[in-house]
Amino acid sequence: MIHSTEMTVSTTDILGSNVDDSKGLKARLRRAERKERAKATMLVLPLLAFLLVTFLVPIGNLLLKSVRDPTVSQELPHAAALLRSWNPADGKLPSEVVFDAFGKDLVTAKANDGVTRVAARLNYDEAGLRSLIMKTARHVGDERTGSWHSWFTSVDSRWDEPATWTTLKYASSPWTFDYYLKAFDFKRDVNGAIVQQPENQRLYVGVFIRTAWVSMLVSFLCLLFGYPVAFFLANIPARYSNLFMIMVLLPFWTSILVRTTAWVVVLQTHGVVNDFLTQLGIPRMGLIYNRFGVLIAMTHILLPYAILSLYSVMKGVPSVYMKAARSLGAGPIRAFFQAYFPQTLPGIGAAGMLTFILAVGYYITPAIVGGPDDQLASYFIANHVNTTLNWGLASALASVLLAGVLLIYGIFVRITGGAGVKLG
Repeated sequence: MIHSTEMTVSTTDILGSNVDDSKGLKARLRRAERKERAKATMLVLPLLAFLLVTFLVPIGNLLLKSVRDPTVSQELPHAAALLRSWNPADGKLPSEVVFDAFGKDLVTAKANDGVTRVAARLNYDEAGLRSLIMKTARHVGDERTGSWHSWFTSVDSRWDEPATWTTLKYASSPWTFDYYLKAFDFKRDVNGAIVQQPENQRLYVGVFIRTAWVSMLVSFLCLLFGYPVAFFLANIPARYSNLFMIMVLLPFWTSILVRTTAWVVVLQTHGVVNDFLTQLGIPRMGLIYNRFGVLIAMTHILLPYAILSLYSVMKGVPSVYMKAARSLGAGPIRAFFQAYFPQTLPGIGAAGMLTFILAVGYYITPAIVGGPDDQLASYFIANHVNTTLNWGLASALASVLLAGVLLIYGIFVRITGGAGVKLG
C-alpha cells in the first residue's frame, strides 16, 4: 500500500514537471521569436527611415500644397482676416475697413518684399492680378488724400470691381480647394459660386482623358506584341531562351532619352521609314510629332516590362496541358485557347496593369515625339513645377492622377483577387 502511494506521488511529480518544462519551453520560444522580430525590425529601420525622409515626406509635402497656400494670409494678415467674413454674393464691395486694412498690409508687405509673392499667388487664380498688385505697390508710397477706397480706385479702376476682391477673398485662407477646382476645369464666378470654365478654357479634364486613353492603347499594344514573344521564350530550350532574353533586357541598358530620340530619327519626314516608303512608291507621311509617334515610342519602351511579366507566368505553365488537349482531339488553336491561354490570364492582367501605370506617368517620350495635342498629364505637372511655379495646381493635378491610378489598381485587385499581382 505504501509502495502504491509512493508510485502515485512519483507519477504526479513527473507529469507536473513535464507540464512546467512545456510551459518554460513555450516561454523561451516566445522570447526567442520576440528577439528575432526585434532584430529584423532594427535591420529594416534604416531603410524605412530613408524612405520616410527621401520619399514619403517630400511627396506628402508636395501633395499638401494642393490644399494649403498661406501666402496671402501671411503677407496680408489683417485684410485676409476681414475678407473671410465678407460675402461676395451680396454684390457689394468690401467695407472701407477692408480697404484700410489692405492698404496698410500692402505697405508692410512692400517693406518686407512680400508683394511679389502675393502678386504671383493671386495671378494663379486670375490672370492680370499680378500686374495690378505690382502697379498698386509701386504707388503705395505716394501721397494719399481721402480714403483708401478712393486711392485704390484712382490707381486702377479694377479695385472697384467685385471680381477682384472675390479672388482676394478665396486666396486669403491658408486652406483652399481652388486648385482642385482648376484641375477639374471649374472656377469661382464674381459671386463666389463654383461654375464650369468656358469651353475654350477647359483643359485638364481633356488631358486626363487623353492620358488614360493613350495609356490603355499602349498597354494593349504591349500585350499584343509581348504575348507571342513571351510565349516563344517560355517554350524553347533554356540555352536559346537565355540568349533571346538578353535581347529583351538589352534596351534597359540604354537611356529612355536615347531610345526616344532614336525614334525621331527613324520616323521623321526624311527618316528611315519614310525613305523606305518612297522606294515603294508611297508618299512621305507624318509619323512623328503626333499620336502615332507617341504610341510607337511608348510601346517600344514599355514592351520589355510586358514580356517579363508574361514570361514569368508562362514559364510556370506545364506544356503537358496542351499535349493532353491535342490528344483528346482538339486542334492547335482550340487547345491553345482552352488549355493554355486561361492559365496565362494572371500574367496578362499583371502586364497590362504594370504598363498602364508606367504609361500614365510618362513625360519625356510624349514631350519629344508628340505634338501639342499629345502631351499627357505629367507634362502639365512638370510645366507648373518648373515654369509657372504654380506648385499648388501641380500638386492638385498629381493628386488627381495618383487617385485615379489607385482607383484603377484597386478595381484590378478586386476583380483578380490579387492573383495577377502575385504571379506577375
